Amino acid sequence: MEKNIRKVLMILLVIFIAVGFRFLFEYLFNLVWNLYDFSSVFGYFIRGFFVLIFALVWLSIALRSENPHQKLPWLLLLALEPATGFVLFLTFGRNFKRTYRYRKRPKMHGDAYITREAKPAEAQSLTSSYNQRLQDVFHAAHHLSHHQPFVDNTAIEVLKNGEEFYPDLRQAILAAEKFILLEFFIVRSDARGREIVDLLIAKANQGVEVKMIIDGLGSARISRRYLRKIRRSRIDFLFNDRIYFPLFNTRINYRNHRKIVVVDGTVAYTGGMNIANEYDNTTEHPYYFRDTQLKIRGALVQSLTTLFFKDYYYNTGDFIDDDRYYPQTTVPAEGIAQIVQSGPDSSTAAIRNLYMKLILSARKSIKIMTPYMALDQETLTALQAAAQSGIDVEIIIPGEPDKYLVYKVTKSFVTSLVKENIKIYQYEKGFCHAKVFIVDDEIASVGSYNLDNRSAVIDFEVTVLMANPTVADIVEDFKADKRDSRLIDAELWQKRPLITRLVEGVMSIFSPII
Repeated sequence: MEKNIRKVLMILLVIFIAVGFRFLFEYLFNLVWNLYDFSSVFGYFIRGFFVLIFALVWLSIALRSENPHQKLPWLLLLALEPATGFVLFLTFGRNFKRTYRYRKRPKMHGDAYITREAKPAEAQSLTSSYNQRLQDVFHAAHHLSHHQPFVDNTAIEVLKNGEEFYPDLRQAILAAEKFILLEFFIVRSDARGREIVDLLIAKANQGVEVKMIIDGLGSARISRRYLRKIRRSRIDFLFNDRIYFPLFNTRINYRNHRKIVVVDGTVAYTGGMNIANEYDNTTEHPYYFRDTQLKIRGALVQSLTTLFFKDYYYNTGDFIDDDRYYPQTTVPAEGIAQIVQSGPDSSTAAIRNLYMKLILSARKSIKIMTPYMALDQETLTALQAAAQSGIDVEIIIPGEPDKYLVYKVTKSFVTSLVKENIKIYQYEKGFCHAKVFIVDDEIASVGSYNLDNRSAVIDFEVTVLMANPTVADIVEDFKADKRDSRLIDAELWQKRPLITRLVEGVMSIFSPII
């Protein structure tokens, strides 16, 4: 669960400073005006100067190329409260591609960081033995995200919850002989976090190369004492974009939400889970936690290795492309599997656009599980159109929220969906954090991507797109999760209290920037 007190306090601090800036500006202006005998013309000049600055910021947002719904919250905020909106925009709203840290990393631009995979123009024939729809979907994913599809040489196993993931991860770490690459949004210094990290320290002391990246905001609660222990070890440890002061700092907004583990280049893990107690239901926690992780063996591991080193390069400037990290492995497996990555450094919202492609390709059914749902207009319309076409659309959302206001946003979209006979289920067993997308029980995606604008264009994400025997296991898990859920009745939903609907409606306006 991505509940983080320090993160909330940091955001509240920025908002407090922004509001304070607005009142300070008015106070100083009135103070100077009363102390000195300025003409009214000079006063109008000063006010006009600041109005011009706010107008230029407003116009720069209005002229952005992204969709209108992504600009509307900022335009509305700047129009209603220019001073506060100005400070918040400079902190949360600036374009990642205009930052110095992106511009000084040319290997991040486009597909320059990919040196060991076929380019889209060269890979048209990779999936030629499959039907036209699968060819179209995986070829589109290749163009969107640059990583190639791998055919018949990748085995994928579904690990349900931390009870299955952590024991498997421990065994993989213990068996490591050459290197371990580990990247998570959240690593805590609780029992599960210490257990995994202590194993990494031990392997590093044995001579195994260990590289570890954790997000500076997601993992902000890790104890300083334990952090010193990691830094004193032989682990090559990195904080992704650590934040020391949040004001006017775009690092607070653009976070690395990926979960990647690669061991010896032969086995890898990715999915929705981080390293913390709450993901493991054998630990004491207020409610049941449902999540999905994938264990990958075979050729697809190379794509996750490449993506890890892209993030390593971003944080260090050191681009690693060594043969020893890319051993050639063959596993007996069938089907297609592909890594799809996206982030604010991408030219398009790659995973979001892939999901649009999947929705439009659906013939029978669409099954989705997501912990957070803040749909842009394109995705909302596509799901509604699919349901209107007779496609069975089912979505599982949490019954137990981890973030109150974000859950209000999720619920605000339920009304628009149930009106079109889309079935929305609330997971009553606890909190569902799995990010699963299934089309026609034939194609599935599992990864770190939430169905919201933050995952689409703000955070760095990764998912695995697959059409192989593993899809059947993912479908069975979805059916089991549906049995643990309650179908929302459309008529009863419409009868919710007016104040509840009002709060959800207001929150939905700001869903593109939450």
